[in-house]
Amino acid sequence: MDNLKVTAYIAAGFAAFDDWSPDLAGLLEWMILDARGMAAPNPTPEDVEASRPVVEEFMPLERGEIGGAWYWATSAPCYSYTTESISKFRKRWSPGIDTPMPDWGKRKAKWSGSEGQEKNYDLPNYVRVTDAVTWYCRGDGSGVRTLLQGCTGIGKKRAHGHGQVQRWEVTEVYHDWHLYGPNGELMRPIPVAALPEAPLDFAIRDWGWRPPAWLPSNKTRCAMPVHTCRKVDRTTLGGDGRSLAG
Repeated sequence: MDNLKVTAYIAAGFAAFDDWSPDLAGLLEWMILDARGMAAPNPTPEDVEASRPVVEEFMPLERGEIGGAWYWATSAPCYSYTTESISKFRKRWSPGIDTPMPDWGKRKAKWSGSEGQEKNYDLPNYVRVTDAVTWYCRGDGSGVRTLLQGCTGIGKKRAHGHGQVQRWEVTEVYHDWHLYGPNGELMRPIPVAALPEAPLDFAIRDWGWRPPAWLPSNKTRCAMPVHTCRKVDRTTLGGDGRSLAG
């Protein structure tokens, strides 16, 4: 396995609800399963368990261990963004206005504004403007490159045009920065119980630190990196729009 730098060059901003998404390992897991017709938009814990042998066989990332628990050796996404716009995505259900009516199958629709699949919502969509997102990882460069060639978008609401990937770049680098950066800064979420004694600058959050992040068994109280994502002032950017700090 090699030290890798993986970069997605995107056409415009991408949608993210936090500073630690999208997760490269989760993205690669999806690509592995999608290529074999096993990807499901709403998998159950049983689906995840059934797909685990396939993911482990074809995952091109190194499997590390920290605090007695395994994880895929990749950092959080690293990028600088200039602006963040907030739009809305909405769903408004109203019985009788849909033509034709949705096919509910055997399930009887329960029209409610506060619960269930027919719940109305009006949620914020955060779009961050950046031209590239980078992850540092340990893995097989050829395998990572092959999987990512089929990935055309990252982040949320890709059908709305957000996060369109123009190209992927996977290169070997000298340093391993997937866990700690060049100045000792934390580079990925790790369980608080696994923190070293040396003080680090980090945030605390309950987090799914292994994919899939929604699975309860993958969630724990984590130390979160605070330097991998940053907002920069336009005056600090060069003429090509990139940060002068690199």
